[in-house]
Amino acid sequence: MCNRHFALPLILEMLFVSLAAAAPEVVMRDLSLDRALVLDENASYRLTNVSVAGLTDCAALTLAGRINSIILERCSFGRVYAGSEGKAAGMECAGAVVSRLSASDTSFFDCHNQLACLKDGSFGKVTFERCRFSTSPEFLKRIYDENSWRTWPPMTEFYNIDRLELLDNEFVNTMVVIHPSVKQVVLRGEIPGLQIVNQQSTQVVRLTPGQKPDSIAMPKVEVVASR
Repeated sequence: MCNRHFALPLILEMLFVSLAAAAPEVVMRDLSLDRALVLDENASYRLTNVSVAGLTDCAALTLAGRINSIILERCSFGRVYAGSEGKAAGMECAGAVVSRLSASDTSFFDCHNQLACLKDGSFGKVTFERCRFSTSPEFLKRIYDENSWRTWPPMTEFYNIDRLELLDNEFVNTMVVIHPSVKQVVLRGEIPGLQIVNQQSTQVVRLTPGQKPDSIAMPKVEVVASR
């Protein structure tokens, strides 16, 4: 079973740098964990070579609360099995509000339900570059053998994002769904089986190989004035 509240202060090589005019920085490096990791501080997180795997009934990585920014570099989150609660994800949200999320060379793999699901959250700019979202043939066979009624692979789903960048990623045995609450998606590279639920609600920009996403303007975001 998963430890739902992983104690961040116990992690070695974590660095807290408090700045007067900015959120503190939380650095995690070269860690291999077998219990769930929750990021829930109003901080700027940088995770490098962090692995979370071998869990049941939870998400390997959960984002919760207000977070300034998250950077994932060469991380991996996966091998999560559904138990009595029926939960299993590589990454999920629990009421997260995140200004910026950037993942590069990071793997989300072999999860019963979702490889990544940004449903219960709100994001400014989200970038996945050279990441891998994959379900191995052996893990997929196990899912179907244990659930004879099921005919779909684990999902990769995006919600509630101002700008989503999917750049040169690899998707294997997963369904990729972009929901109407994503305002703009910038794509570079092939995404087999991509489903954009409503292209009238989501602006879709397809880059040519080598084209930089910075050449595309950010979408306009409505700001509601409080009274």
